[in-house]
Amino acid sequence: MKQHMKADGILASFKERFKEDLFDGYIKSFENGVKRTRYDQIFMRVKRERFVEAAEHLLSYGWPHHTVASGSDIGEELEVLFHFEVYPESHGHGVTVTIGTRCPKDDPHIPSLSDVHPAVTPTEREKQEFLGVSMDGIKDNRRLFLVHAVPVGVYPWRKDEFGPEKLVRNVHKDPSGGGDGTKVIADYRPFPPGGPPIVKKQQGGGS
Repeated sequence: MKQHMKADGILASFKERFKEDLFDGYIKSFENGVKRTRYDQIFMRVKRERFVEAAEHLLSYGWPHHTVASGSDIGEELEVLFHFEVYPESHGHGVTVTIGTRCPKDDPHIPSLSDVHPAVTPTEREKQEFLGVSMDGIKDNRRLFLVHAVPVGVYPWRKDEFGPEKLVRNVHKDPSGGGDGTKVIADYRPFPPGGPPIVKKQQGGGS
């Protein structure tokens, strides 16, 4: 019979391998169904430079099922989270594993996981166009959802100057259609010339 590693053992193996390059590692458990079956969820964040290695390490527990990736603007950084399930074919032994990483807004890129998990390409394309973070080595660099509505250089999940606020305010004045969906923008680039948007850090100084 196949042995399924429990969530605490999986998380312990990541902590042992990545040590100080792993942050916020914890397990959340819940019960579901008539039989109150217990499910465990692992959440962890790894240093950007070891992000691909972390995805490869997950393969130690069989081929994981990739569900989706999520992302957010958390102030001075951008965060991307990839959600997997190990042992998806099992009955009651599946463990959800979320592996995330962050990058600063003045250096907005993370490595693509498409060489490890080819199925992540569509969701990585979404993160590029919605969050304005470049996925280094992505297999398909075109925009996916926003080509009919949102001009290149506006990213709906951003909370800074590259977010949609100015687009919403000026929707009736924008000759391109302004994101109202009435005119096709038909630009498949995720970023303007020069790459992803850079939020420059404010320089402090005394009087």
